[in-house]
Amino acid sequence: MEAASKLKTTKIIVIGDLILDEYLIGEVNRISPEAPVPVVWVRNEKTTLGGAGNVVKNLSRLGVQSFVLGRAGNDSAAKTLDDLLSTENTVSSKNTIIRSEKVPTILKTRVIAGHQQVCRIDREETFPLSDAEEKQLLESFSKIIQEADAVVLSDYDKGTLTASLIRKSIDIAVQHKKIVTVDPQVSHFFQYEKATVMTPNHHEAGKALGKKLETNAEVEEAAKKIAENLDSPSMMITRGEKGMSLYISSESKTYHIPTVAKEVFDVTGAGDTVISVYTSFLAAGLGELEAAIVSNAAAGVVVGKLGAETVSLEELLEALEKRGSFQ
Repeated sequence: MEAASKLKTTKIIVIGDLILDEYLIGEVNRISPEAPVPVVWVRNEKTTLGGAGNVVKNLSRLGVQSFVLGRAGNDSAAKTLDDLLSTENTVSSKNTIIRSEKVPTILKTRVIAGHQQVCRIDREETFPLSDAEEKQLLESFSKIIQEADAVVLSDYDKGTLTASLIRKSIDIAVQHKKIVTVDPQVSHFFQYEKATVMTPNHHEAGKALGKKLETNAEVEEAAKKIAENLDSPSMMITRGEKGMSLYISSESKTYHIPTVAKEVFDVTGAGDTVISVYTSFLAAGLGELEAAIVSNAAAGVVVGKLGAETVSLEELLEALEKRGSFQ
């Protein structure tokens, strides 16, 4: 595929909520004598990038360079975040990670036993960016936008993507004719005006519209309505085991793309994979429908893995070959 060969020269700005994902992995052999809860004997630990950081990780696996804009605490976890970002294909001199005294670096700890998540422990405080912090990110964004092919807004509703930052960053990107893709939050749903595409799941899209989206017809109506409200050229709604649906405004048509997952093991991070792969291949020259088919294949790979995992370019091309796409 010609687009795949262009990924190594593709550069994408990622703006959003940076999170650390910690995994405590072990086994359960008994119940605690202190309370009726399982005792997890931890055999392995790992910490990885989550939230917008998982988008960065996905881009890196494809060979795409990224510039990262976000916020962390002024704490030891922020050092871990920096170290992990340095292992990915990011341009450190172009990154802007604000150090905040007000909020800690977000850390989500998942306790896993027997391939099942026993519990999750969240350490976070959610405050919107201050005016000074927002100004700092926008200044950095304005300096690097010309170097980038696309922008991803990764919104986990943790305070980085304020309404003002969303509006101003999209405006700047559109002025420079850059692709802008959004993994949205319902609280900001209709603030991503003029984005190239949004990628909510069907629960998020339905909640934003105040209705359940179950049938193809309901999804088609919702995708068209959201795209029209946002003045966006396309709208993607991911639908779990039903795959995804892509509305293209210029054709006034919705394409339904069935899932290719053989076995769904863990859907954690699948949305990050979809937006990362879709944005990368759109920036590398594929059309909207082709890029959606590729991102759907990528999602089919990652849901077969444990945790917020990624798909390598080799795995993706193999999955597409098996499917018979883009041979």
